[in-house]
Amino acid sequence: MTVFLSGAPVWSEAAPIRVLALSSGDSTVVRLDGISRIAVGDGNIAGVVPVGTSQIIINAKHAGRTTVEVWARGNRITYDVTVVDQSIDSLAAILRTTLSEPGVDVVDFDKSVVARGTVDDIAHFQRVQDLLGRFDPLAKKEGFALVDAVTVKLPFGDIQRSLSDIPNTSGLRLDADAKGNVIVSGQVVDRTTAEAVLQRVRGVAGPYLAVDGKVIDRLAVETISQIDVKVYVLEIDQTGLSQLGLRLQGANPDPNLPNVLDYGDPTFIFAEGAQATGLGKALNVGAFIRQTRLAPTLDLILNTGHARILSEPNLVTSPGQQADFLVGGEIPYAYSTGLGQTSIQFKDYGVKLQITPTLLGNGGVETKIAPEISQLDFQDGITLNGFVVPAFTTSRLSTDVVTQPGESIIMGGLLQRVEQRNITKIPFLGDLPILGQLFRSTRYQTSQTDVVFVMTPEILTR
Repeated sequence: MTVFLSGAPVWSEAAPIRVLALSSGDSTVVRLDGISRIAVGDGNIAGVVPVGTSQIIINAKHAGRTTVEVWARGNRITYDVTVVDQSIDSLAAILRTTLSEPGVDVVDFDKSVVARGTVDDIAHFQRVQDLLGRFDPLAKKEGFALVDAVTVKLPFGDIQRSLSDIPNTSGLRLDADAKGNVIVSGQVVDRTTAEAVLQRVRGVAGPYLAVDGKVIDRLAVETISQIDVKVYVLEIDQTGLSQLGLRLQGANPDPNLPNVLDYGDPTFIFAEGAQATGLGKALNVGAFIRQTRLAPTLDLILNTGHARILSEPNLVTSPGQQADFLVGGEIPYAYSTGLGQTSIQFKDYGVKLQITPTLLGNGGVETKIAPEISQLDFQDGITLNGFVVPAFTTSRLSTDVVTQPGESIIMGGLLQRVEQRNITKIPFLGDLPILGQLFRSTRYQTSQTDVVFVMTPEILTR
C-alpha cells in the first residue's frame, strides 16, 4: 500500500533501517518532518495512518514481519516492523521479571522467545535453564518456541581459578562435552605435574559430571616420563629368611654414621612414627621407614650362601602400561578335545612377574604387582593318550603398593618345599627280596626356600 500526500515533491535517498517491535493490537507514533510518501509491504500485518506531514501512526494487526517505507525531506527511511501476538509478548515480559539475571535479556521475535546473554558461572546457568524449563510447557501450549541462547563466561567457576596456582603449567582450561564429561586441556612440564592437575580436578569436579561422566585427560606434556623398575629375584633358604625377616626389621641407623646399621636383638616394630614419648606408644621402638638400607643385608645373605639371585631384570614401561617378565619356559600341554582327539597348547612356567606402574600427583609411584612361581609336578600328573601331562605347583600373589622413587619394596611368601629321597645300596645284594633291606639305606631330605622379589621404581624423564 502506498500513500501520497498532495503538494509534496517526490524524490528519495536511502537511509539506515530502523527496527520496530509491536504486539498485535498495539500502535506507535512515528514523528518525521516533511513526510511526502508512505508505503507498507503487507497491509495485513501493519497499517499506516498519516497525521499531517509530521507524524504517522503504525497499527499492529496480525503476527508477522513487514516493512514501512517513509519519504521525508528527500530521504527514504525504512522501518522493519515485527508484530507478535499479545500472548508471546506477555510471556516475554513474565520471563524478564522472573529471571532478573544480570547480563541476560529476553526478546520476542516472530513466534519465538529468546533468552540471550552471558552468566558468570555454571550455577547461574543452571538457574536460567531451570526457569526456562518451567516456562517451556506454557510456550508450547501457545504455539511458541522458547530458545536458550545463554552462554557461560567461566563454566567451572572457582575450579578454573584454582588451577592457576599449580606451577609448571600454562593455558589450563576445563570444558564440558555433551556426555557430561569434564575435559582438562593445557600444557604441563611433565607427567607428574599432569597427574597433580588431574587429581585436583577429580576432587572438585563431582557436581559438574554426569552419573557416568569422567575427567578426560587432554593435557600436552613437554617431556616424556617412563618408569624403570629394577627387580631382584632371590631364592633364600630358611636361615636367610630369619636374617631378612627379623634383623633387618630391627635395624636402626646411627645418626652419626648413616651407612652403619646396628642390628641388635630381634624386636617388633610398630609404624607409629617417632620414639615412644606418650601414652599408647610404650611398645614403639623406632620409626618404620622404607628405604635402601636393605642392600648390606642382602649382600651378606648372598655372600654366606643362604641365597642366590635367580634374575635381576630392569623393566621400563610408560605410566599405566603393563610390563611382563618370565624366567622359565613353555611346556607343551596336552588336553582332550573330545571324541578321542588330543590338542596341544603351550603353558608358561617358572618365575613370572607382571607390573603396572602409574605416577601420582605428589611424585610417588603406585605399582600393581603380580608375581608368580610355578614348577612342573610330574608326580601328580595324569596320563592322557600315552602322554604324561604334568601338574603345576604354583605360588602367586597380587598387591598394590605406593612408593617414592628410589624406595625398595620386598615381596616374599612364595615358598617352595622340596622333599628328596636318596637310596644307597650294594649292587645286586640291595635288590634281593626281603634280605635286600639289609644292604641298602634310605635318607630323606627336606628343604624350604622362599622366592623374594625386591623392586625399586625410578622415574625416567627426557
